[in-house]
Amino acid sequence: MQNLNFKIYFKPSLWLTIFTIPSFIILLVLGTWQVQRLGWKSDLISEYNNNFEKQPVTIDEVLKDSLNYKFRKVLVKGEFDNDKEIQLIGKTYEGNAGYHIITPFFLEKNKIIYINRGWVPKKYIKKESRGFSLISGETEIIGLIRMPQKKGYFVPENEPDNGFWFTIKPSEFNKHLDILAEYSFYIDELTLDEKLKIPMPANGAIRVPNNHLQYAITWYSLAIGLIFVYFAWHRQNGFLKIN
Repeated sequence: MQNLNFKIYFKPSLWLTIFTIPSFIILLVLGTWQVQRLGWKSDLISEYNNNFEKQPVTIDEVLKDSLNYKFRKVLVKGEFDNDKEIQLIGKTYEGNAGYHIITPFFLEKNKIIYINRGWVPKKYIKKESRGFSLISGETEIIGLIRMPQKKGYFVPENEPDNGFWFTIKPSEFNKHLDILAEYSFYIDELTLDEKLKIPMPANGAIRVPNNHLQYAITWYSLAIGLIFVYFAWHRQNGFLKIN
């Protein structure tokens, strides 16, 4: 049997190596980060689905420990303070631009919580144009417990003085409206039927994108491609020989 002996000659290019090694490490770190994000996002979606399927609780139960009731449906009774609504910018529905309407809601004993009543198109942004939607007197709704939103990297800061709101932060609403909604969470009103109305409440369907697996594959693929190009360049230019 003939012995196969390989001789490898490899002389790395200094500058190409200096560029390749850090770039390779960065691509691996980015891929690993996306894998970790994938696990976090999967757990978040699972938590949402598990909690959303449970029966609605009362607001009194939630007030005891709101963090344990995140994404739970809740039944609340009270009155809207339509004079002090907040209009959240940059919300779309089926490709149409519009706003979300956030309204203070008085519970019993004058306790206040913010309700995200849902989406309205631009033509209904002024309250005068949707007087039919301004519910007066005691009403009952079923909503979803939500924690204050965190501003995204590319989302502007809220500008209360200019009427520009991008993120739901009850503490900032309190300061601007000069009221005290003492609860850190808020409620997304849920639709109970298929009828269209203004504002249009959420239907509870989860809208959390989970593309981290694709991102991880992309970063790892780029890392592999970088190594392939690195060795191909050396072989093509005579710095790598296998005999």
